Amino acid sequence: MRPRYASDSYDADKARRLRRIRRRACPELKDAYEAGTISLRQFDLVSRGSRAQQRRIVTAQRAKHWTALIAARTIDQFLDSLGAGTPIRLRDVELAIRKAVLSL
Repeated sequence: MRPRYASDSYDADKARRLRRIRRRACPELKDAYEAGTISLRQFDLVSRGSRAQQRRIVTAQRAKHWTALIAARTIDQFLDSLGAGTPIRLRDVELAIRKAVLSL
């Protein structure tokens, strides 16, 4: 079924939703959405909290993201340091990741 009015379209609805969310969101949350690190749904849900809560959530998500990147980099370095045919012990990989993350 076609929308009867132009304002009934998804684009118009999304634009209204974004304006509403941006009014409530702190600058850090807006930056996270514009950078693509959080979805529109997360942007909407997090913006409903207080500014302090928004900042805490964005900071926690940013830390989680960087921790994942450090873990991935550590795994790459660990695997590159092994010779061909060397068995991989998951405990050694885990220890290397913990060491890299805790050294922050």
